[in-house]
Amino acid sequence: MHKVLRFALPAVFLLAACSGSQAPAPSPTPSPALRNPLGVALYPRAEVIAVRSFRQVVTNEQTRGTVFSDGAGTYDGQEVVAASDASFARLAAWVRRFGAHGPGDTQQYGFDYAAFERGAGKGTHGTLVIVMDPQVVGRQLGSMLGLIERYRSLPEFMRGPIDQQVKQRIGMTLSDAMHPASPIGATLAALSEFEQRNSRGIVIVDAVRR
Repeated sequence: MHKVLRFALPAVFLLAACSGSQAPAPSPTPSPALRNPLGVALYPRAEVIAVRSFRQVVTNEQTRGTVFSDGAGTYDGQEVVAASDASFARLAAWVRRFGAHGPGDTQQYGFDYAAFERGAGKGTHGTLVIVMDPQVVGRQLGSMLGLIERYRSLPEFMRGPIDQQVKQRIGMTLSDAMHPASPIGATLAALSEFEQRNSRGIVIVDAVRR
């Protein structure tokens, strides 16, 4: 008896739906607009398309060239990715106003950045602001994504020669490129956000030691 009811009940609901007028399907609720939670203003009219939080334990060696500016320890951080219709040249001029910035040759690879600190004492935030032209980055550095995946699978003793070859080409090692809190690492990590967009990108990575 229970088996009959198990199969009969869906049929009853189906007949009831077909016999009467169907209620209109509810319209989808629009997703709330994302906001920039950081105390670093975006370029005017930039649209936030992704916000992520992270917690990471780093060694002294892992702090080199990253937002982890307060030495080894545990950091809480946030990443904001935004899209902008402004030209890359305008964004590059804007980002350099923040302070210490990347070498001029980074622009040939489609990105530029500024790194600086905010706050003081235990509340000091390491902040990285990157601007990018995703099409140029993809064309110049996109091949590195597959290389990084293969690099991760290699034993340590085989990574050194590859690191040196890549450093001769782009001025940094694959180890640096893999770090999501470094300029090139954050740039490559955000690249997928712009696959369906014809816009430039802004990435802000901010971290503070707990």
